[in-house]
Amino acid sequence: MTVKQQLIAEIEEIDNPIALVQLFEMMQLLKQNIAKISKVLSRFAGCLNDADAQEMKNIISNEFNKIEGEW
Repeated sequence: MTVKQQLIAEIEEIDNPIALVQLFEMMQLLKQNIAKISKVLSRFAGCLNDADAQEMKNIISNEFNKIEGEW
């Protein structure tokens, strides 16, 4: 069962109309926040040239793909 299907199943079990209204309002807030985040991220699309992007990938790979010490 997908997360979407699980959410739908959970919602279908709610009998309290007040809880449904609250859930609906929360969903509206989530959708607004997702749209805002998308707009913020899209401002940076294409701001790096290929060489700079590759350099950034290399730095991230070199610095963060290794575990130091014992886990």
